[in-house]
Amino acid sequence: MNSKKIKVLSISVFVVLIIIIGYSSVYGRLLPYSPVIVGFEQKIYKKATVYYHKGYSLPTLEEIDELIDENEKIHRLKYKRKVDIILCESDQEKKRITGSLTRAQSFPLFGRVVFSRKVQDEAIANEKPFRVYLQHELSHSLTQQNLSLFGTFTFPAWLNEGIAVYSANQFGKAGYFTQREVAEHLSQDVFFHPYWWPQPLQQAPIESKEFKLKNKYYFIYSEFGCIVDDLIRTYGRDRFIVYYHQLLENKNNEEAFLNVFGVSFFDYLNEFKTRMVSKLS
Repeated sequence: MNSKKIKVLSISVFVVLIIIIGYSSVYGRLLPYSPVIVGFEQKIYKKATVYYHKGYSLPTLEEIDELIDENEKIHRLKYKRKVDIILCESDQEKKRITGSLTRAQSFPLFGRVVFSRKVQDEAIANEKPFRVYLQHELSHSLTQQNLSLFGTFTFPAWLNEGIAVYSANQFGKAGYFTQREVAEHLSQDVFFHPYWWPQPLQQAPIESKEFKLKNKYYFIYSEFGCIVDDLIRTYGRDRFIVYYHQLLENKNNEEAFLNVFGVSFFDYLNEFKTRMVSKLS
């Protein structure tokens, strides 16, 4: 192949890549990381910008600034930029943008939050409170905005979910388990180890003989929320915040846990289960 053909081929490949990246940034999987968001109407708040499609009913968002302030107090952390919230007009659009049909997701880098149409419709029909999901995702967004690129891969996924459940006080709401229900399952040896997350359930080892449980993901999230609540109740909020902030700085979980709480993570989990089950007495 002569140099002219190689040059033409190289330019063609480059142009195709630019087209693919451009399309993905505007309409596809790179949208959550794109420096600009197009194709949406905007509703601008003091601390957030909501992107939506004209003609669709929107869930109540007037308390967004208040929820952001509340999250900063709970996490003792500041958002580094306004929160971008994308409301999809259909679940198909949600899948095209994120690759998933989950109700909501937050993403690294900008901490953008994307909501499915389903969760919006549930809120408008008063079936599930949108505030709960919004507070949960705002917690993720705050954590994501304060993580380095390396930290997005090392920060414990269970802790990210646990803090979000705790900060949104999701226990017993929108399908999530109450703390007593979590304790009842723990008493039956139903326990999902934090380090197994976020492996697919069918690939994760299970301590109990069987993990036959309806709404497994709700249980797992609720269990992680209970761990965060227990850490705060047992050791105090100040020490928990020190632990959380150390992990945001890419500290090793095992080392940070032992240094802050004076107990290994393994031993703590056994104590956690014992304390939870004792509440049933």
